[in-house]
Amino acid sequence: MESIVRQRVRTFWGKSEERLRAARLLLQQGFYEEAVSVSYYATLWAARALLLTEGAEPRTHEGVRTMLGLYFIRTGRLPQEVGKLFTRRLDDRMSADYSDVNFLSSEDAEEAIEQAERFLNAVRPLVEEYLKDTE
Repeated sequence: MESIVRQRVRTFWGKSEERLRAARLLLQQGFYEEAVSVSYYATLWAARALLLTEGAEPRTHEGVRTMLGLYFIRTGRLPQEVGKLFTRRLDDRMSADYSDVNFLSSEDAEEAIEQAERFLNAVRPLVEEYLKDTE
């Protein structure tokens, strides 16, 4: 029987992939700010899945960023660029969701999605390794 943690890692990873697909659809439909926002949530769920493999369950977005740095960036398990991608996605999500003057372009949304894809691609091997090792 699959452990609860393992199930949650799978669920969180599934949410990350679903959010990435949703961001692509939003981009195609011209909802650029929403695509930027949802691309962040793809990275958030991927980061939460990864952190759960270490037993870490941060309660805030900032907590996810901090713990990602502590558990994976500072230890060299992920390159600094991956941490920067997460921070950039968080900053852009805040701008997309809360700025009253920011109008994002299709290029901004494409860049956000590309960065989210890079983040997921960097994190995926570590999540898959955990899932394989806990079979």
